[in-house]
Amino acid sequence: MRVSVLGQLTVTGDSGEALPAGELPRRARQVLAVLAARHDRIQSKDALADSVWGEDLPGNHVAALEHYVSVIRRRLQPDGSSANWFIVTRSGGYLFDTTRAGLDLADLRALIRRLDTVTPGCPERLAVHAEILALARELPFPEDPYAEWAEPVRTEVQVAAVNALLQHSGASLSGDPARSFRLAQEAIELDPFLESGYRAAMTAAIAMDRQDDALRIFERCRQILDEELGVTPSADLVRLQREVLAGRTAAIDPEPAPVATASRPAPPPDPSRERFLGRITELRLLLEPDPPPVVHIVGPSGSGKSAFLAELERHAPGRVGIGHGASSVGVLRHAWLRAALTDLGAPAEVLKVVDEAGPERPLLRPHLETIGAAFDGPEPVFVAIDDAADLDAASVAELSWLGRHCPALRIVLTYCYPSEIAERPLSGLGSPVVLRLEPLSDPDLAVLGDRDLAERTGGIPALVGAALRPAEVSHAVAMQIARQRTRWMPDPSWEILRLCAVLGPLSVGELSTLTGYPLPELLSCVDHLVHAHLLTENEDGRVRHRSSLISAAVSGQVSAASARYLRRRLAADN
Repeated sequence: MRVSVLGQLTVTGDSGEALPAGELPRRARQVLAVLAARHDRIQSKDALADSVWGEDLPGNHVAALEHYVSVIRRRLQPDGSSANWFIVTRSGGYLFDTTRAGLDLADLRALIRRLDTVTPGCPERLAVHAEILALARELPFPEDPYAEWAEPVRTEVQVAAVNALLQHSGASLSGDPARSFRLAQEAIELDPFLESGYRAAMTAAIAMDRQDDALRIFERCRQILDEELGVTPSADLVRLQREVLAGRTAAIDPEPAPVATASRPAPPPDPSRERFLGRITELRLLLEPDPPPVVHIVGPSGSGKSAFLAELERHAPGRVGIGHGASSVGVLRHAWLRAALTDLGAPAEVLKVVDEAGPERPLLRPHLETIGAAFDGPEPVFVAIDDAADLDAASVAELSWLGRHCPALRIVLTYCYPSEIAERPLSGLGSPVVLRLEPLSDPDLAVLGDRDLAERTGGIPALVGAALRPAEVSHAVAMQIARQRTRWMPDPSWEILRLCAVLGPLSVGELSTLTGYPLPELLSCVDHLVHAHLLTENEDGRVRHRSSLISAAVSGQVSAASARYLRRRLAADN
């Protein structure tokens, strides 16, 4: 017997005949799906019922669950018995026994684990990816697209399929760029937010001398990232697009065009603007002889948290390992730890311990002791985790154990706001030292020799790097920062930003008249916006945009007719 959950649920008998899985009651199919998703561990009846019914548990959920398991057994194994049922009763719960029935999801997970034992770049690794693709062409559990129990498995399969597609796309590039292009497009369809898919597709299009297709792919990436995530493509992808544009221009007009004396081209961005600025006090705290054991670096989007970690690494070469919490999910649960250990030059046997740990199991004490040996030394060693708020409970427990048992280890965590971790596992680690990254000061920015930079950027580091970019880029970055910093705020906050962008400095009374919101609610929103460094107060108590780039980006979304109406209304009220 074989059960397939990658795509629509199907069950086949030993002779290949189709069994009536589709005729099972809806709840019975869900029970089977949950057990298949968690085939590697026993499911208690309470846990299984919680997954199937959620908060709508029936009056006697245990009896209901037993009924549906009985239905599955009768329909799919009518001649079976407890000796060969693939849903096994064990320890008061149920287990999908993959020794009694094949399961495509179990086969896929075995292939993913096998990748860890295969040397990168060897033909066998590509063959394993081909087997993964054969299984993972469709995501699992399409009947339950929003179920919490299904989401981690769906992500796990998606990551495996996308990685396999991109591996084969890269391998096909030199010999068959058309196939490389097709595989990259499949990867994009599976995960439209992953830049590596667009990069692979653009590279294949260029190899086929289809520069226009490469540019269309870039534009699709730019649009999706902007509309869905409020971010812009990476510098590497923008650089690839510019190379395509430059090559296409050269092919159309091989002779350089004369430069009109009346309108000189804008100078290229000054590389000095990309350098790290300020944060001297924060760096000194970490680089002194005995830094604190745990330091939280917080600040809103664009405040330079990732850049701060990179600068710490530059000041303490070989002693800083940086991992990322946001990407450490599912089969990649230990990605944060492996990345940090790799940066620190941990030996292969230590990395192997991490690679062999399963996604659902915490590292045991012997494993942690082996890993902790990598942190021994006379000087402090830093494990820094960017976007640390997303770490799961097991990762926090492992990090806590390492922090307590490794005297040289120092932990640095970055995330947006302390309130972000209040209900998350990371709060259990404690926060003895919290450093908030404030905007860069005028003296910090003065070294760049631009008197208007502080007014344009508001001291926001992400805007400093974008200030001399083309308007489309700088406004996109500014809009991303504004959206990210206000996404947790009450509804009136964005309206306040919009009004101040169009009308200039406004009093809270004027904002109340224009919006209709009560003063206490507006005052709370203004406090949030000032705290997020989006607004600042004039001496007369009026609030205005801190950054003219953000103000211009926000006002650019307001039509001329709306702007005229708002000005007339403000004038009439005054």
